[in-house]
Amino acid sequence: MPQPERVSPKHENVMDVTVEQLARVYAKAFMGVAAKTSNAEALVEELKSIVADVLDRFPKLEEVLKSSLVSPEEKEALLNRVFSNAASIHVTNFLKVLARHGRLELLRSISRQVEKLFTELSGIADVDVRVATKLDEDIRKVIEARVEKAIGKKPRCNVIVDPDLIAGIVVRVGDRVFDGSLKTHLENARRAMIDRATDQLETRPDRFFSAN
Repeated sequence: MPQPERVSPKHENVMDVTVEQLARVYAKAFMGVAAKTSNAEALVEELKSIVADVLDRFPKLEEVLKSSLVSPEEKEALLNRVFSNAASIHVTNFLKVLARHGRLELLRSISRQVEKLFTELSGIADVDVRVATKLDEDIRKVIEARVEKAIGKKPRCNVIVDPDLIAGIVVRVGDRVFDGSLKTHLENARRAMIDRATDQLETRPDRFFSAN
């Protein structure tokens, strides 16, 4: 299902890499348990729902779960009261493990990493597509088809409208970037022109400083 387009902010927040790496360790542990069940996708969606339907709606609860002033035992008891009849045993136990290790503050990051891991295991790739103007559906399908051919996975495209690109697109798949923006082409042309002038100045200075 196509992801909604969004306008790129001028200054995006930079994620704490260490936090995300730690979250991924816990996410792998969660997926290890989920993979042994009959419906891993349901557990992934359940964890995602806890963030969206519980933490987002009840910020005071999240503050308590993250607080260093509340003991792990008290947090486990709270988790039992809140989730014992609302969440699966697998997700509830996972939350308790996070409480014992003092890692409940990572829950949002872990949920993101779990979704990424499940996507990877499902043969789907999350792809950021930056464009200067809004895409129509036909062009979007062409881009998705070309990206799928290039990476060998079904892309789930997140389209970001960035007027600074002027024209063209920039596609990011993980650490790989395919830059076809006019802004980059212009910058490359400008640099090439400067490099050529510099080379000529170094190799044939007489052409620039001749009296004639």
